[in-house]
Amino acid sequence: MDYETATTDDIDSVIPEEYGGMWFFRDPLDCEYLGVTLLELEPGGKGKAHDHADDDHEEVYLVVDGELTVQLGGGGDTSAETEVTLSDGEAVRVGPETRRQVHNHGDGTVRVVVAGAP
Repeated sequence: MDYETATTDDIDSVIPEEYGGMWFFRDPLDCEYLGVTLLELEPGGKGKAHDHADDDHEEVYLVVDGELTVQLGGGGDTSAETEVTLSDGEAVRVGPETRRQVHNHGDGTVRVVVAGAP
């Protein structure tokens, strides 16, 4: 039987606690292709604007708790072309070439599972 388990208790967050938390599960779970991340953003928090054109990864953002705004398109200092707002149980898939940035405009912490793979 081939399986691995992991918990946020055993993984260091890559962002400071006052902004929430971001835990990468890919290495602890020994994933070959799939990247899995748990993201928590405090009110007013945002992620880094980015795309995955160089590594050809699509990403899925699945909101577990709270409300997440995902800005899509644009680039550099240009505003996003569109925004998608997701709440509990809702998800969006973003292609590798599309620039994206996540925001928590709500009053509470938002928890999001991010999965990505080529």
